[in-house]
Amino acid sequence: MLRRFLHNTAISAVAYGLAGVLGLFAVGLIAKSYGLAILGLIVLVRGFLPSGFLVLIDFGASEIATQAIARGRLGDWAPASEKISLLSLIAVVAGVASGIALWFAASSLALVFKVAPEHAKAFVSILRITALVLPIAFVGLLIEGALKGFEEYSWLRLTEVGSSALYVGSIYLAFWQNVAYEWIAYAYLGAMVAKYLVLALVIYIAARDTPLRFSSWTPASRRDVAYLCWLMFNNRIAGTLQLSIIPLMIGALYGPAEVGAFDLLTRLPRFLKTAMSPLYSAILPISAHLDEKTDIRRLQLLGRNGLVLPAAIIVPILVVIGLFSEEILKIWVGPQHADQWPWLAAALFVPAVSVMLGAGQTALMVRSDFLRINTRFLYLQVLTQYIITALTVAWLRERAFILGWAVSYVLFGPLIAWRMLSFMSLPNSLFWQQLGRQVLVAAILATMAAGYKMYATPTTLPGLFVVGLIACIAAWGLSITLILSRSDRAMVGKFARAMMQR
Repeated sequence: MLRRFLHNTAISAVAYGLAGVLGLFAVGLIAKSYGLAILGLIVLVRGFLPSGFLVLIDFGASEIATQAIARGRLGDWAPASEKISLLSLIAVVAGVASGIALWFAASSLALVFKVAPEHAKAFVSILRITALVLPIAFVGLLIEGALKGFEEYSWLRLTEVGSSALYVGSIYLAFWQNVAYEWIAYAYLGAMVAKYLVLALVIYIAARDTPLRFSSWTPASRRDVAYLCWLMFNNRIAGTLQLSIIPLMIGALYGPAEVGAFDLLTRLPRFLKTAMSPLYSAILPISAHLDEKTDIRRLQLLGRNGLVLPAAIIVPILVVIGLFSEEILKIWVGPQHADQWPWLAAALFVPAVSVMLGAGQTALMVRSDFLRINTRFLYLQVLTQYIITALTVAWLRERAFILGWAVSYVLFGPLIAWRMLSFMSLPNSLFWQQLGRQVLVAAILATMAAGYKMYATPTTLPGLFVVGLIACIAAWGLSITLILSRSDRAMVGKFARAMMQR
């Protein structure tokens, strides 16, 4: 069972990583072919999908559906049917209500976001098509959650990669045929609808041989769902303020071009933060399984391995990306945006901090006392982010939002680490020790990169890939030597063997 979980996690990471890479190619092609203003318009439209700020009103239906189906598979199908029925109603109501609101607000939003007159009609049309799609999108998220409960990860991976490939292919076709930008937005919505239609068929097949059926719900199920929805809503407020709503704020303040610039500079860090998270979720169960002694010892192993191992693998890669961020921008979106590389490099602090703390935070989420403290820190972090942004927005414009985002993570990282380690009865010096070693590795890599750039610099995608691969191998070599202890290296070996065995 453990090996199956690990293989599944690794394959999921690769699949969703591939989908994310396809998304990066799409952003680069849109920015090169249509310009930042058009990219910004597309980003603004996506902000009104459940993956944007409307995630607030899905009330965690997907996650709750996963829990309900998982418990149903243990034999508790009656409450599962009741909760899925209620969650379906919530998803439909949220989708229809938000769709109606967006349809009637479309023309006003074009004025709020300062859309150029030549693009306004198409922008309003895209928003109204999005309004029609919203009920499908909300129900689709619920279906995704249910399929996770049925452990149908292969279909989720296949449809995610397939829809991404379909979207990127449509962008290339639009570029070759020189069609208007709105067809790119329609292609994205069409690929999303196609994905959810396939998943709807899959969930029908998965559920028909089980007792799961639509049914009326009892007061107990209603109270349980309402409580969980309230918790998810509160948890998502901070996350929405932290990032999801920022493109809409930039659009209202400045316009679509600045939204495109912000999305361009934060797209790669956001992708890395999302795509790399399955790595530490896989390391945690294997470390606990191999070395479990007592509950206290197990928690300490989870905490230490979660802090050290993922960061040793991922942070050196982030350093390499930061050192070559100028070359990445030149090849990805063109030389006209390469002077913004310091902001791309600064945004990489966000996934770096996240990967150091994410595993430990996940392990402690079952502790209500830690969850309460962690939520308080999260709201203070968001407050700090907006204070920094407000103080610098007059000079930095959309880049002030990147500064506030990155600095808030750096400032609160040590505070969260201190509380996390104290809950695990681990010394606070562990975080600073690891941070010092990571800084040493980063300094050595920076020296190596500066020496290389004195003689050559990659100018093509294959060249950048080769140089980046060599730099990552060197970074991992330094990480193994300077960051990981002998027991850490042994743990990595055990983890690799568990992944390889069938």
